[in-house]
Amino acid sequence: METSNFTVMLVDDTEANIDVLVNTLEDMYDVRVAMDGETALEDIMQEPPDLILLDIMMPGIDGYEVCRRLKSDITTQNIPIIFITALSQVEDETKGLKLGAVDYITKPISPPIVKARVENHLALKKAREDLEKQNSILQENINLREEIDRISRHDLKTPLNSIISIPRILLQDSNKRLEPDQVELIEVIEKSGHTMLSMINLSLDLFKMEKGNYRLNPVAFNILSIIKKIIFDLRSLTDAKGIKFNLLINDPSNNWRAASDNDEFGVLGEELLCYSMFANIIKNAVEASPENGIITISLSNSTLSKSLNLSESSKDGIEQSKINIHNRGVVPESIRESFFDKYATAGKKGGTGLGTYSAKLMAQTLGGDIAMSTSEHDGTTITVNLKYAPIDKTLPSQSLLFKPSLNNKEKDFCSPSGKYPNQFQFPTLRIMIVDDDEYNRFILKKYLNHPKLTIELAEDGLSALNKFKEHSFDIIFMDMEMPIMDGMEAATLIREWESNQNNIEYALVRQCDTQTPNKDKKSVIVALSGHDDPNTYQACLNIGFDDYLSKPVNSVKLFETILKFFSIDNKHESVDIDSNSNFINIDSHSNVADIHCDSNIIEIDSDLEDLIPSFLSDKKSEIEKISQLLKTAYPHNENEPKPLTENDYKSIQQLGHRLKGGFNMYGFKEQGAISSVIEDAAKNQNFDKIQNNVDLLKSSLNKIEVRYVNMD
Repeated sequence: METSNFTVMLVDDTEANIDVLVNTLEDMYDVRVAMDGETALEDIMQEPPDLILLDIMMPGIDGYEVCRRLKSDITTQNIPIIFITALSQVEDETKGLKLGAVDYITKPISPPIVKARVENHLALKKAREDLEKQNSILQENINLREEIDRISRHDLKTPLNSIISIPRILLQDSNKRLEPDQVELIEVIEKSGHTMLSMINLSLDLFKMEKGNYRLNPVAFNILSIIKKIIFDLRSLTDAKGIKFNLLINDPSNNWRAASDNDEFGVLGEELLCYSMFANIIKNAVEASPENGIITISLSNSTLSKSLNLSESSKDGIEQSKINIHNRGVVPESIRESFFDKYATAGKKGGTGLGTYSAKLMAQTLGGDIAMSTSEHDGTTITVNLKYAPIDKTLPSQSLLFKPSLNNKEKDFCSPSGKYPNQFQFPTLRIMIVDDDEYNRFILKKYLNHPKLTIELAEDGLSALNKFKEHSFDIIFMDMEMPIMDGMEAATLIREWESNQNNIEYALVRQCDTQTPNKDKKSVIVALSGHDDPNTYQACLNIGFDDYLSKPVNSVKLFETILKFFSIDNKHESVDIDSNSNFINIDSHSNVADIHCDSNIIEIDSDLEDLIPSFLSDKKSEIEKISQLLKTAYPHNENEPKPLTENDYKSIQQLGHRLKGGFNMYGFKEQGAISSVIEDAAKNQNFDKIQNNVDLLKSSLNKIEVRYVNMD
């Protein structure tokens, strides 16, 4: 260690002691001297030394007080202080150490001891500083990596918007001018874009799993269907190697047999997550298997007792679904111990070592576990344990993997020409699209090609703000990340402009604006973002956005969003219900909406059967968010309710608005009316009215029966 770069401060009122210390240390360090506490403090504050040798017994400010002041100042609190004193009582030493001193040397002074202790504490100080620098660099690297990951996902999603959207526009506008092979090639481009989007989203999900903040939404589903789909999707790879599959299931009689098309094997988890996990594992098995080999996938149930010992007779145990994937290949010895570690790979050209690592993360996220066994004699078996869940056949399928493709959904949603929806009518609306990517602006404008929609474009937030001040808009689709002014700042300034209701110029602009049907309402602002995470979503709502769409955005998402706020059956002023239908009366003076319904049966277009279960689940989650906000107003240790904050009421108002728009759009008129009351009550900060109608809304949802009918 280079010692000449260090400065040592000596503080002692006895000249003889100073002379001894200077003679001891001056050959090794830059030595400075102070003869009293006041002078020492002034000198140290001007130029802090690396270490201080401090006498305790001095006139004026003693050593204890000097130490206390130095340790209470952020600029000097980390300087090592060694007390030098004739005091030898244990309590004296203890007092000095409690004040923050690192060591204690008693008089008479021994030069070798002084040298050794000064050198040791300077070495410790340097090591601590080096460690802090390394930690700072590591943290900077982590922050940089996270920022690069975030930017990369956003920058990748922007061109993906074109890759996914333009093929659909070409197919809709072709009017059968394209040859079948051309249509097939365009659909391949679209499918590849969706595959890349899935990979980007999966990388984001893995990052969340590593951080421990992935939000799992488990449902019961048939894992056999997932595995069969994976085998089908891998058919080109398996055919090339001549691989065959044995798919076995352990029946209730504990007999193994080949799985049939009618068999079901229930697990609790997320379908897409399980698809990604097992696709990784099965693909690895295919690649590791010898040519013309057989891969055996066996599924069985077991009961895990609370003592974590397998026990078939345990009645209070946890049922698990076990899936084994076996092939005749052998894992190399070099990676057997690190098989599930990040970046562990061997002998696989182009391998990243992330496949088994991600499978382990996913299994743990799903509340299960994963293990591997391998040997020359037995081959390799991957065992995945997941939570067992019986499949409720009375519920409609909520599968995300076997729904109609986006192509079919958009064809059903759009008119034969593909130009605009044929199932809904719009009022005349002015729409502004704000995005710095010209292709995104082109695509969104193309999607919104409807005779009653007037579209204005803006390339950044500042341009959007200026256009808004010149002419109001009913709905604004706003990108988040743009040069000059981003979407967050633009939306904030737009809301500030709108809130100035008493500004005469603002009022005149609105009075002269004949294109806007609801002149007294604020514009709807919808965020467009490449970041599909709850934090960004909540940040957007907090500053005044009404809704949030993650990129890439398709025409279905756009029209569904518009219909939340502007469909004919979803006016801002009131709930419009046919006189021959259920009667709903909203009494503004009552704390509860007065609802009179002849029936709890709601008829829904059968084309929406796949959407309604997830829609209702989403609405129940939004209602629960309101309930949670209301619960915070009743602490268990207080008799009087704690008032909700301004932001709480604003959040409830936004949730009520979304509930109203969603329920009315799908024909849940009673629930839409109650949600409207909740929205108004939040606007007026009427706590009791919110509480009563939330309870009423929950009760009404529990009573409804949805029937799907053909509306053609």
